[in-house]
Order: sequence, then C-alpha cells, then structure tokens
Amino acid sequence: MGTQAVVTIIDQFGATRSFWGAWASPEYLIPYVADFLTWVDHDQHQLTTHTWLTYADTFPGTLPRVEVTGTQAALDDHIGDLDYRYRLSLHQDSNGVLLQVYNLRDTARHRQGEPTLIAELTRANLFAEAARLCDVQAERAYRQADLTGSGQPSDGDPAGWRRRANRFREVHASTPVTALNANLAAQFHPATYDVQYPSVRVAGIWIFGYVHRDGTVRIAVHLDEVEPWLLRPDRTVPMRVAIQDTTVFEA
Repeated sequence: MGTQAVVTIIDQFGATRSFWGAWASPEYLIPYVADFLTWVDHDQHQLTTHTWLTYADTFPGTLPRVEVTGTQAALDDHIGDLDYRYRLSLHQDSNGVLLQVYNLRDTARHRQGEPTLIAELTRANLFAEAARLCDVQAERAYRQADLTGSGQPSDGDPAGWRRRANRFREVHASTPVTALNANLAAQFHPATYDVQYPSVRVAGIWIFGYVHRDGTVRIAVHLDEVEPWLLRPDRTVPMRVAIQDTTVFEA
C-alpha cells in the first residue's frame, strides 16, 4: 500500500464529498490536481465534483476516486491508516480553487490534537508548486538509479517529470495566473484624516475611486509604477472601464 489519503471536495454551495486514494502523497497528488485544472480549462468543463469524477474515470490512477462520504474516513479528526488529508474547495462560478494539505503522520506520531496544515494552494501558486514537486520526483528517480547502480531510473520517468514541470511553469507564467497573483496581492488604502482619497494598488497601478467635495464620483488611475508584464510593446496598458456592466471606455 502506498501513501493513503482522503480528499474532501467542497463545492460552492457547501456540499461535501470525500474520496480515498492509495497513492496520494503531495508529490503525486498536487501535480495530478494541476493536470486536472489544465484539462478543465482547456476543454472548458465546469469546476465541480462531477467533473473531478469524470476526470478520474477518464484517467484512472490519477485522482482519488473511491468514495468514502459518510464514513469514518471522511471525518476531519480521523487518522487511522491515513497519511494525508486534503480539503479542496471548488467554486464553479469564478473557477476558483483552494487546496489545503494536512499531514496526518506528524499528528499521529506526536499525538497532536489537530492535523498539521502544510500547504495552502490556489490557482495563483498551485502550478508553481506542482512544477517544483515534479522536479523533486525527477531528481528522486535519478538518485534511485545511482543507488541501484543500474544506470536506469526505476522510480518513474525523469524526462516525463521534467516535461510536466516545464508545462506547469508555462501555465504559472501565463497572463491569467499572473493576473490572479496580482489581484490576490492587491492592497487597499482607506482614506484618513490627512489622505483624502481611498485607493487600491494592484500590479503597481494606483486606482483612486472617491467622491469629490463637489459631489461627483471620480476615478483616477496612475500608471507610473505599473508592472512590466502589463505593458504593451508601445508602453501603453490595456484598460477597460465599465459602469453598471456597460463598457464606457476601452483602450
């Protein structure tokens, strides 16, 4: 038996279902989740539990598929023979993802009351972590070959792991993921007694939205510190302004 784990999926309505897998250590499961999301995006599937099951059936041996919903194994405080527990929140409308990884080995070994949260991943960092883990697996395969003296890796295909790592890095570097990183890192600056106007700073852009003392709503955008990835070749920034979902300015 490999590394046993249970993945509990929470959909955007709060419904939960749990699935057990026999080979579900983070170095295997996180890249598989990244593959799953890539497939969802490429084929424009809805991000739901049903889609998870469809992928698991289409690509056996990847995602945990054995349902344990309603059993003791689905309980958050159950350890038993489990090594890890995952909580995967899927938001269908926004395509948002939150994957939380808990190490149960340390909890059992040290008799701790709560499992140890070892990773919390969204679309902003999941592909980068998947790439890192694929590199770890490739190095492990090479080391195993050296230890056995066979000259041939026996623990997976290093070249295959490297290809997956490169593919995940490409996704991580894509505009949608970079934009999500920027949005998650956005900073809100409220008005104070000596700073009249509230603002948001995102991707180096300062956006001021405020009510002027003459009673007009004003929006000002300052681009002096814009991050380079947003710039067009002519050094302009793509921009769209909408009021009540109607575009009133686009450049």
